[in-house]
Amino acid sequence: LNCLRIINEPTAACIAYGFQQKDAQKKKGEETILVFDFGGGTFDSSLLTLDGESGVFEVRATAGNSHLGGEDLDNRLVN
Repeated sequence: LNCLRIINEPTAACIAYGFQQKDAQKKKGEETILVFDFGGGTFDSSLLTLDGESGVFEVRATAGNSHLGGEDLDNRLVN
């Protein structure tokens, strides 16, 4: 198994959503998808556009913070 590329979880979720939408029905126009991944130790987000006619995905932006996650909120609530 050759690994060609690695993508983060929000981008993978957007792509899975796009494939699901494409299978359900062919939409016209462009759709903007924003996904937040608020994990136990990190926070990540991705912004993608999906062209419903061609099925082309384009990652517009991705960002994250490795020092912000669910564990940080737990600590704030406890303290």
